[in-house]
Amino acid sequence: MGQHIPQMPASMAPAPTVTAQAGYQPVAATQSQSLPSEQLPAGWLPQVLQTTDLTVLCLFSVLLITNVPVIAAAGGASFVYWILGFLMFLVPSALVCAQLYRLFPGEAAVYLWANKALGSFWDTFLGFFCNWWPGALGLTVEAGAFATSLQALNGSILDTPWKEGAAEIAVLLLAQGLCLVPLRYLRRLFNAIFGAYMVMFTLVGVAGLIWVSNGHHFQGDISAQGWQIGPANYPVFAIVIVSLLGMAVPLNAGLEIVHRRHVNRYLLWGTIITIVGYLFATFGVLAIVPPQDLANPAFISELFSSALGSPGVVLGNLTYIIMVLYFICATAAFNLMFARLLVVGGVDRRLPFALQRRTAQGVPLNATMVQTGLNIVFVAILFFVAPAIAASDAPLSLATFLVTINAAAVVWNIAMIGLFLCGILLCLRYEHVLKGRWIVPPPVFYTAAGLGVVSALIAIYFTFFAGSPLPDVLNNTDWVFWVLLVVLASLAVGALYSFLVPEVEDLVFLLQRTQRVRTASLGESSSAFTKETYEQANVSHAYPASIPEGVSAPGGQHLPGQLFSGPISQPGEREYRNLPR
Repeated sequence: MGQHIPQMPASMAPAPTVTAQAGYQPVAATQSQSLPSEQLPAGWLPQVLQTTDLTVLCLFSVLLITNVPVIAAAGGASFVYWILGFLMFLVPSALVCAQLYRLFPGEAAVYLWANKALGSFWDTFLGFFCNWWPGALGLTVEAGAFATSLQALNGSILDTPWKEGAAEIAVLLLAQGLCLVPLRYLRRLFNAIFGAYMVMFTLVGVAGLIWVSNGHHFQGDISAQGWQIGPANYPVFAIVIVSLLGMAVPLNAGLEIVHRRHVNRYLLWGTIITIVGYLFATFGVLAIVPPQDLANPAFISELFSSALGSPGVVLGNLTYIIMVLYFICATAAFNLMFARLLVVGGVDRRLPFALQRRTAQGVPLNATMVQTGLNIVFVAILFFVAPAIAASDAPLSLATFLVTINAAAVVWNIAMIGLFLCGILLCLRYEHVLKGRWIVPPPVFYTAAGLGVVSALIAIYFTFFAGSPLPDVLNNTDWVFWVLLVVLASLAVGALYSFLVPEVEDLVFLLQRTQRVRTASLGESSSAFTKETYEQANVSHAYPASIPEGVSAPGGQHLPGQLFSGPISQPGEREYRNLPR
């Protein structure tokens, strides 16, 4: 298994040689070391995303009202854990993403950064697979939240497993239909629905203020003992970290951002809104909802009716209608954002060619359909296959869901550890380029990235050892076994896939050989690839759809395998693996 680390000359100037879209100033890279997807030209995907759009896409991932009652069960300590999560994970995530995007902007940015920091194999394993797999399963999570909101409106609507499964499949198909709408139009719907959702989120905190101002006592435990953190509530920190995953999700569409400054703005506003939103909503829930009612899917209706009386009942029903629409849009947003990773995988020939196909409006149709199909199969297993296997064991579907989703959260935390390490490695390597371009002073940046790694490790530990959420179905030992099994199986699949795909230099060699065959058949000679000939190759399915002018071949040389600049040995001739002879 070869792991080849792209190496930049120490004397490299910060002026760009490859610009993915107008206004971007990435660190230069020799073209023979660049991924084909890194050199996609402006307009390959429509540049339509601005600050508001990116902020909404970010908050679809990290600001969920359904997380609040789970955290609020810790009483006053929930505020302590929220603040620790913000300082140790949310803010570091935003800082690392902002800093790395200054260095290397592009589509599927986390995958690109892993390639620049760690080279082949690890870019596909950490940058692609460990980010895509949990995100793809996130469609089922959003569809499940839709079903929960519908049950809160009317508990008898989805009273059997097959009805709930049918509802979730219907949401996945409806969200797939939304994905067919060009992003330039769909973003307006996302922004409008999210605006209504934020009004609801704010009213939860306002209801708490009304409750307290009317002389009522807090229903949650805010005594001195309730503020203490200890072994009994340590697992809450892990739940907080999982709740804050997703700051980098909009950067999957990095090539579609209108201007680089929008990235810094969305990361800033996304961080601020997440902090204020979670703290304010937690206050409202702690003030009004008794601890024994926190597991009630209709806790928002209870909260509004308690604080406002009869008008609160109407407001609660309206809130759940908004949430039903919101989770349909969130499912579509997840599908679109994580489909970008599949598209880039198709461009780089690390996935089937067809996945990079786009409609005339720039919609990644095949990639979104693959993710929709994957989640329909998962939902069918949960609500049709599992009940058929164990009809008398009703919690089996829930246990399967929780094991799979918690395992996916572990994999996503592993991806975040990779992101923080990429931030440290790349910023150490390019300190000479970053003079005057730091988001925060270097010691603050490296400390934040280190805290992010520690937070993700803590979250992984407590996912395994905090205890089974369904002790009547899975005892603690069985819980650890099954979650670990799914995690290891997922990582094994990702590692095998990452080993088998072509490396960076293999990809360029493949382009060179394809071009030699074509030019020989035409009686021409050429030592460089052009956009036109690349698109001709695309027509014949020889390679994906774009490459800029002047991408030269690596000359059959092994890329030097060092993490940092410095003297290197002379690279030697090598064979190309994973390519047909």
